[in-house]
Amino acid sequence: MLKLTKLQNIKTKEVFDSYFQDEIWLEGAKQICFRHQVKHSFLKRLPSSDHIVFAVDDLFVLKIYRPFRDCFQREIKAINFISNKIDFAIPELVEIGEFEGFEYVLMTKLSGDSMTRIEWLKMPETEQTNFVVKLARGLNQIHELNSQMFENNWSSFITNRAETLIERQIAHGVNHSIIKALPKYLEDNFKLVPTDSNISFLHGDVHFGNLSLNKSVGNLAISGLFDFADSRKGFYEYDFLAIGVLMIQGQREIQREFFKAYGYSEKDLDESMRKRLMMLTMLYETADLRRYAMRLRPEAVDFTLEELERGIWSFV
Repeated sequence: MLKLTKLQNIKTKEVFDSYFQDEIWLEGAKQICFRHQVKHSFLKRLPSSDHIVFAVDDLFVLKIYRPFRDCFQREIKAINFISNKIDFAIPELVEIGEFEGFEYVLMTKLSGDSMTRIEWLKMPETEQTNFVVKLARGLNQIHELNSQMFENNWSSFITNRAETLIERQIAHGVNHSIIKALPKYLEDNFKLVPTDSNISFLHGDVHFGNLSLNKSVGNLAISGLFDFADSRKGFYEYDFLAIGVLMIQGQREIQREFFKAYGYSEKDLDESMRKRLMMLTMLYETADLRRYAMRLRPEAVDFTLEELERGIWSFV
């Protein structure tokens, strides 16, 4: 058995980041599987920017959680809450535990395919439209669930995000023009975000990387939704953010079809809504305006704040 002395050194976020790609996690995953008598042919590290995730054959997913956030408890509670209540399949919890101080979950692996933004942009617009309509209706179904069992810390969450916004965006390397504009933008638009109305259970991170898909010509279907580690209770439009900045950014007509399928009227799709969504984008738990600009197009890193808002949220 491997002496996992390296893991004992991880006491801060910075040290965790420095060990993020270390082979020590593979050894840890093997020992967790051994603990639960999970026989396997292979362990494959899966893409993730936050947590240590392995595919255990094609049957299970092992997730070792980043410390210093409450993602472990959030995911367990969310899966138990949402199970059998929506049309999308979600993972089933198999084992939960702690290993060398790190919390983990072993869960079932959803069947289906993945999708990249490059693949998405090559699809006909009619297929894209059909897909976002299904996604919008599925999200609506989630937001209609009774979320009374979840603590509502939405107001304090967005207040904290606003108070730390500028320093976080400076750390991400956002251009000077945007940094200079942020105080006035916050002052003018923070009030657009509801603090105690339209509060729902939120997945918190809906994008291609967290969707399991069935691909067939002319019919891209959603077979499952996973990764509830960022779930929370809050204003329902928060669930549109990852979709807007990672999936359909800058696609005016596709965005309009998504919002209308969710339930918005034509008159709702106005500048006030765009401002509110951009404000929410800045308050996102892991918001990085420079990364969002680069995903829009490389030259967008030099955009003004207004140009970036119009570039990402182009439905108006």
